[in-house]
Amino acid sequence: MDLYQVRYFLTIAETGNFSRAAERLYLSQPSLSTGIKKLEQELGVSLFERGGRRTVLTAAGRSFLEKATVIMEQYQSALHELKGFHDQPILRVGVLSTMRVADLADLVSTFQHHHPNVAIELHDATLEKLREGLEQGDIDVAVTVLSLRPSTDSSVQDESQTSVTLFRQPLWLAVSPSHPFAQRASIRLAELDEQPFIDRVNCEFFQQECQILNAANIHPKVVYRASHEEWVISLVRAGLGISVMPYWRGLTEITYLPISDLDFQRTIGIKWRQHQNSDLVEQFCRFASSHNWESMNE
Repeated sequence: MDLYQVRYFLTIAETGNFSRAAERLYLSQPSLSTGIKKLEQELGVSLFERGGRRTVLTAAGRSFLEKATVIMEQYQSALHELKGFHDQPILRVGVLSTMRVADLADLVSTFQHHHPNVAIELHDATLEKLREGLEQGDIDVAVTVLSLRPSTDSSVQDESQTSVTLFRQPLWLAVSPSHPFAQRASIRLAELDEQPFIDRVNCEFFQQECQILNAANIHPKVVYRASHEEWVISLVRAGLGISVMPYWRGLTEITYLPISDLDFQRTIGIKWRQHQNSDLVEQFCRFASSHNWESMNE
């Protein structure tokens, strides 16, 4: 069954006449009759009673009328929905779980101010999930970690044709202003032993951090395992624990301390799929790279 045959059938049922239906459809009457005959042969029933001045639906025709109407309504609905995709392009942006919501919201809102016709979907995930999402086409672009290395590592980072650096952050110890460490200029890793600690379980540094602490026989007292950055920030501010986390400039009610024997930094950037030919992705990546990230930079 073809859609044009359904349209022929509905037009005849509405006009009650093959000749008037042919006029409305801008067809010759023989072409219309041939289309309906093929439909009836496929369905194995007669849809119309021929003869007389008015074409009348058979019992099978009346039954098929309801189904044909639904078919055409669904087709029109699909057209409308797809037209919406054309009128309002959608950009699916994957966001690292250890990014701050406020900073991403500022980027997205500023981009949409310049591109009001674009709808943006945000998908937060871990580093591995973002990689999978890009490879499988579930997201179009990812704001993610490009590298995690000691700050003293001066080796040249591989320049990728599918990524661009946005900013860099050292990993320091975050404490509340009332914590005894807050008066210090720096801290040693061993001093974290038995301290109330907040694990950042979705952090790309989490497994490496655990290995470093275990190797040094340092065992902080884990009081919370947080999956998102905003939880970590709020818990540290409340004085419920301390955490090793990226340095976010401008945060109030948090004191950051360099760890003298744990000197790492992460590079945050934007990634996209290789050979992805999308003007929208290109526009977003170019905009993100020129965005004011000063409040987050080291």
